Amino acid sequence: MEIPTVIGLGLGFDGTSNWINKNIVDRLILGVTDFRPDEYSIGRKFLVLWSFLTLFTFLLYFTLCPLVFTFLYLRRDSKGGNIAAWNQREGRDQVRNEITLSVFSIIVMAALTAPFELFVEAGYTKIYWVRFFCLQHLEATFRTLLFPFSLDLPTTAFGWVYLCVCSPILFVTFSDTCVYWIHRLLHHRLLYARIHKLHHKYKETTPFSSYAFHPIDGWLQGCPYHIFVFLFPMHHISYFVALAFVGLWTINIHDRTSLKIPFVNGSAHHTIHHTGFNYNYGQYFIFWDVIGGSFRDPFLQAPYNGKPLASGDVPIPPKTKLI
Repeated sequence: MEIPTVIGLGLGFDGTSNWINKNIVDRLILGVTDFRPDEYSIGRKFLVLWSFLTLFTFLLYFTLCPLVFTFLYLRRDSKGGNIAAWNQREGRDQVRNEITLSVFSIIVMAALTAPFELFVEAGYTKIYWVRFFCLQHLEATFRTLLFPFSLDLPTTAFGWVYLCVCSPILFVTFSDTCVYWIHRLLHHRLLYARIHKLHHKYKETTPFSSYAFHPIDGWLQGCPYHIFVFLFPMHHISYFVALAFVGLWTINIHDRTSLKIPFVNGSAHHTIHHTGFNYNYGQYFIFWDVIGGSFRDPFLQAPYNGKPLASGDVPIPPKTKLI
């Protein structure tokens, strides 16, 4: 049976792949009207997923990064400063270089990630379906206009609790733990220069730094998000939303501006990681940094302590304790 053909959020990756195959590849490119997904080759499925992952990430990157950059970096106040306290001290070609590297890396990382989604499509993961909205053919026009959707939600209290509470907590906890240790391992002398150093080329990051990785680096740090669904049940839409959130968070922690939220590893913390190298490896929270002795409080250091960052300063704050 064909999955309902609504592209994007309503279907997750597997349903979106079917939508692309049916409405774009079959109809527009091949001129085929019969929808036979069981006959699609692995190569075709891979190419569709690779294309979708690449285009989806490009859309995210080239929509949000310019907006954030314009608002936080280019807009100047009466004193000539900007919200991000960024003044192109590492060269006027920084943004162009970051975009060039990001475009290459996104294409390669999408190719490396697509096999995970092939396993999702083939049913080898613990992803499950509970349709939130399913289009219905109603006879009465006014009823269609007033309430065109039929809800198909979890029917038990446990189903709701797992969907809304347990699954997100497990996903964040598992990925935050894995990313911390993968990230810390990438700073080992045997791996840093070969793989991770490229992402640390610029100490003063911009939103465009968010995907400026060596492709292997970005893929390794992204693996936990996909491995999670091999180990824990997750709704297919929750999976899609979670990966989109990861993309947004990746941009957010590189924009140098941060709300002081307790225990959260925000962009101020990640700025210290880029300037100090061996601090604040965490993805979402500071817990593993505290346990691992790599936590540094950015709000004790300029520019986050209210003092201007002097020319040539490289903010590496003193070791701090979590109170």
